[in-house]
Amino acid sequence: MREITECTAEVFRRSENRIKERKRNRNRILAMCIPLCLILTVFSATLLQGMIPAGNNDPYKDGDHYYGGGMSNGSGPIKDEYPNTTDVPESLSFSLTWNTYGISSYDSATGKLVKTTDATNPEDYITTLKLDGTQLFAIWELLWELDIETYPDEYDPQGGELSSDPSMTLILTLRDGDKVKTVRAEDIALTYESNDPKGQKFLDTCKGIRDILTATEEWKALPEYEFFYD
Repeated sequence: MREITECTAEVFRRSENRIKERKRNRNRILAMCIPLCLILTVFSATLLQGMIPAGNNDPYKDGDHYYGGGMSNGSGPIKDEYPNTTDVPESLSFSLTWNTYGISSYDSATGKLVKTTDATNPEDYITTLKLDGTQLFAIWELLWELDIETYPDEYDPQGGELSSDPSMTLILTLRDGDKVKTVRAEDIALTYESNDPKGQKFLDTCKGIRDILTATEEWKALPEYEFFYD
């Protein structure tokens, strides 16, 4: 009987030792796994962040675009890349010719503002205009929504459906360093209306820029037109 008891006790001791050994092994494994899991978690998060493109929800960042479809160095749209108006790069400039026969014009690169070239003394109708941040950014907002490179160099936004006498000339130019895109709409009807959505977009852009320029104090300080057209 005692031999059986001793045998049973020995079995229990061995079982207890095996249990303790398994616990020790499990603790050693956990001690190794926890730091490894933390390292893998950090690594995975870093790798995932690097795989997601910056501004992934921005439809403009899939190419070299500043204003939807061209004229850029690949930095993304101005409103995202340059959130402050003073950050708009100096390499960007624009010019607009508008009005009856194209007698009015402005060039942001030089600041030259011309109210009319049709005058006895045209020099009296020329001044210098430096747009402030709010004005300039409002114009860039119009320009990048236009997607100017989708327009031909010579363009009739009214599709030949309208005409007037006198006529109107619109010439819009965008520059980005050495890159230049100009759209010329010469001798079109003297109205900012079109039945074509794309043509209307062009006319709205030119009219929006014109309205900003003609609302400035510099424009208002110029003399009244010498000649008017019926």
